[in-house]
Amino acid sequence: MNKKKKEHFQKKLLEMREHILNKGFVNNVGIFSLEKDDLVDESDHAASIIQQGVQMNVHARDVFLLKEIDNALSKFEEDTFGLCEDTEEPIDEGRLEVQPWTRYTVEAAEAREKQAKRFARVS
Repeated sequence: MNKKKKEHFQKKLLEMREHILNKGFVNNVGIFSLEKDDLVDESDHAASIIQQGVQMNVHARDVFLLKEIDNALSKFEEDTFGLCEDTEEPIDEGRLEVQPWTRYTVEAAEAREKQAKRFARVS
């Protein structure tokens, strides 16, 4: 991959990281608290619990993405960005365009998924 393409992906990752951090959601754990006055009846309580579940899922996804983005950014320093962690083959640029934090080629990701399914059946 040429230097210009690497810079493009690095900029894209940094922008994604900044967007997640600017949402303030990752650091704002106060959104998970319930106030007694907010729960007037059972339907309010149920709605609040559902909303918290949604917020926790979004929060978990943001934390996961931040870790993956940071991992991808560290690869620029090691000059391994764009290489599959399993096969060390170049990852298709189209795949990187959609998921610049991806760790694996499509083939390696599919092989990992098959293996995970096989082990899941055994458990």
